Amino acid sequence: MPTVPGFVHTPGNHCGSTALRNLLAFHGVGISEEMAFGLGAGAGFYYLALEDGSPTRWFNGRTARLEESFRELTGAALELRTFAEPDGEAAWEAARATVDAGRPALLLTDIYHLDHYGDSAHFPGHAVVLAGYDDEVARLSDTAFEELQATRLENLARARHSGHPAYPLEGHMFTVAEAIDRAQLEAAAPRAIERAVAEMLEPPFGEFAGVPALERLAAEAGSWPEAVADWQWCARFAYQVIERRGTGGGCFRLMYSRFLAEAGREEAPLAAEAAARWSELAEAFKAASENEEPEPRLWQAVDAGAKGVLEAERRLWTLLGNSG
Repeated sequence: MPTVPGFVHTPGNHCGSTALRNLLAFHGVGISEEMAFGLGAGAGFYYLALEDGSPTRWFNGRTARLEESFRELTGAALELRTFAEPDGEAAWEAARATVDAGRPALLLTDIYHLDHYGDSAHFPGHAVVLAGYDDEVARLSDTAFEELQATRLENLARARHSGHPAYPLEGHMFTVAEAIDRAQLEAAAPRAIERAVAEMLEPPFGEFAGVPALERLAAEAGSWPEAVADWQWCARFAYQVIERRGTGGGCFRLMYSRFLAEAGREEAPLAAEAAARWSELAEAFKAASENEEPEPRLWQAVDAGAKGVLEAERRLWTLLGNSG
């Protein structure tokens, strides 16, 4: 099986930051996962109502395009290629050629199609690193897994061309084209923080992202049982995307607090406080999801938790913006 000599899979918390860290480490640049996350302006928020989706209420606490933002903000020699052909043939040829040349490739996928997740919910934009392949499967470096994971080539093609409306994919592939300077990377921290602040306080997607989306969540979350039939799944999924699905806990705010500390910013404790409020909301969602019928007391706790999150997030991003 062709594999990339010298590639090391080191498990991490979040897919994109783990993949970036491992890709850069292969090329001799060692940074923390938290630094990779922060340099991509990773902390964010968006909240969507997808009436034909599952779940119908869907949110996430990170920027939609971490890897692209990292590339833009740092000026690092990352090359992005996309492949519009839906059959995935050109996308696979490019990825395979990269491995054949002895280099890993970072690929964006939808986990619904990856064999090692087993038809779970759609989650587009999930980053993995292609480290090897044979005639049937690809070997992927993937976040918290201890070893490389195998996915059939046809399913990898589907994963790389997911049409999910939250983040349509066209075979996105990142590779390192030139030498990367670590000092240049770390010097981008102020720009990355400024970008994250702007996307939270003045989001380009209006009410669907940033603080406006948090305001919608705070106004709506407690009444999901009256609004949608799949309220139980919405609540369970909300718990998962705050605490379990690669966030590092607290809807990515724990990771972001460590990035801020590493970057020497005094607002790091505010991010940790926001993380604590997110974890409280997660527990409220989890408790509410475990009843077959909605329990008003538990949904009141969801309502209060969402409002607590909004208050902590407003404080974090306003002070980060004022001190930039």
